[in-house]
Amino acid sequence: MPSTKPRNFLAIIFFLPYVFFAISCKGPRQETITVDFSQEQSDLELSNSDSIPTLRVAIATVISPRESFGYYKELFDYISERLDLKVEFKQRMTYQEVNQLLAENLVDVAFICAGAYASSVGSMELLVVPLHNNLPYYQGYVITQQNSGITRFEDFRGKSFTYSDPLCVTGKLFIDGKLKEMGTNSEAFFGQVLYSSSHDISIQLVSRNLVDGASVNGLIFDYLAQFQPEAVQNIRLIEKSIYFGIPPIVNSLGLSRALRAEIQELFLDMHLHEQGRKIMKQLQVDRFILSGDTLYDGIREARKFLEQ
Repeated sequence: MPSTKPRNFLAIIFFLPYVFFAISCKGPRQETITVDFSQEQSDLELSNSDSIPTLRVAIATVISPRESFGYYKELFDYISERLDLKVEFKQRMTYQEVNQLLAENLVDVAFICAGAYASSVGSMELLVVPLHNNLPYYQGYVITQQNSGITRFEDFRGKSFTYSDPLCVTGKLFIDGKLKEMGTNSEAFFGQVLYSSSHDISIQLVSRNLVDGASVNGLIFDYLAQFQPEAVQNIRLIEKSIYFGIPPIVNSLGLSRALRAEIQELFLDMHLHEQGRKIMKQLQVDRFILSGDTLYDGIREARKFLEQ
């Protein structure tokens, strides 16, 4: 269960076992900094029994590793109990790494970013889609620190800006599309670009005035605003993106049809059970539904626009 107590998110940044900043110059005005946590891999078994089958579950780093585990643990316990499976939790630090695990059938089920799903080609399939406020959509938020003096997106020219992941819709794609519509790109427009690897870290970098702005997942921002308001109390929301298909739950093609059907039924029926409703409320999910792949066509169209 996610804690409602204040947390020092910067401690997560600076006290992970391995953190480094890879700096490369992108022309005379911009340097790109990547916060690389790729050596911090998490493979945890949530059951000690060796006599029951294992379900391998991966999570892309929409939020930082320590936060992810707390965020999803009760859900994993619920899956383990109801399906009599041992859940093995795998965390990877880039969306592409999780996509690769799925492509190689090294995980069975994954919680991934909508952009990571839209960029996949025949390596995974939609399992279920969550509804937030009864809609299968979400938005990106452009944020800055309250005292930055920035009041509109154009004010970020020459400033430092944080993306989350190269495959992320709300944490990169929609900003790149906006810049292209303005006749520019991130290298020419921003003074510096940083990749944080997760949205909560992006928010904290802005909150602590370490960067001028960021583009983040609106679901994560709203979650923090509700459960940890101190994390966003000095943040100003500059604008929101259009609506995109919400991050889905997917499965690898190697998952057996029988087990896939069981897992799918579990998610689709969660709202019918008291324990399931409690977990979904904590995750800000109303219920899970089946969805067609066309939900993510808007993301694919946005990518095509950038490639033109």
